[in-house]
Amino acid sequence: MRVTTRAKVNLHLDIVRKRNDGFHEIETIFQSVSLADTLYIDFHDDACVTITCNDPAIPVDGSNLCAQAVCAMRSFGLPRLGATIRIDKRIPVGAGLGGGSANAAGVMLAVCRARYREIPIAELEAVAAEIGSDVPFMLHGGTMLGRGRGEILTRLEPIRRGVFLIVKPDVSVSTAWAYGNFNSRLTKHRPRITLNAVNSVLARFPAALPSFRNALEDVVCPAHPTIAHVLDDLLREMPCFASMSGSGSALFAVLADRRWAETLAERFSVRGFFTSVVEPAKRAVDIE
Repeated sequence: MRVTTRAKVNLHLDIVRKRNDGFHEIETIFQSVSLADTLYIDFHDDACVTITCNDPAIPVDGSNLCAQAVCAMRSFGLPRLGATIRIDKRIPVGAGLGGGSANAAGVMLAVCRARYREIPIAELEAVAAEIGSDVPFMLHGGTMLGRGRGEILTRLEPIRRGVFLIVKPDVSVSTAWAYGNFNSRLTKHRPRITLNAVNSVLARFPAALPSFRNALEDVVCPAHPTIAHVLDDLLREMPCFASMSGSGSALFAVLADRRWAETLAERFSVRGFFTSVVEPAKRAVDIE
């Protein structure tokens, strides 16, 4: 079974408060993009999970989110579910692009397809949230508002235009570190998103310049000057919009013209940065 699992960017990410369970209440706008990993999966019934990956930075033991997804799906009447998974990795790790979360969602949906299980989406989302906060979104993809830890989802007006240039410096940022060092007292309170307002912007995106932001830039950029410099370099090119994705270290710029995006990608690439020019995507996972 061949599974395509796509990256995401956060068009907007605001932190509302710290919760009693230690997590943060957030408000974010997820957007799937065409940068993707490919999973090759064979399922079997020996309760064994074997993972290989072309990227040596990716763990292939039980900490891999694909392995966790296989184990989690056993709760749906598949006690001995096992899998052999090969990951062809293109989404960079430690980038805030949700590659691992997309992989996990891809495995979950592949189990449903391979084992002919019609599991209610609410039940899948609940299991996905135990694996990671971004995994429920990856079961859907497209353009969605995420609240709670990001797992409370609302479908938004899909983005139909614009080209995304993704740039990742040779730096990785721990999500736990970024949220752990966020100080809400240093950030001016902003009003919560209203669906009518955000859908109006997204319907005209990127022509309608959004007032989106990523609150974690206030933490990550001072601690990682390279990330701050790349963001400044992107903004100097006057894109429709530019921001950091998730907790970083990847940044993205939205441009109207693909050729200009490819020209900028080459400029950043020769400086040793990962670059990718991608389109908005309607889904996070496709299964063949």
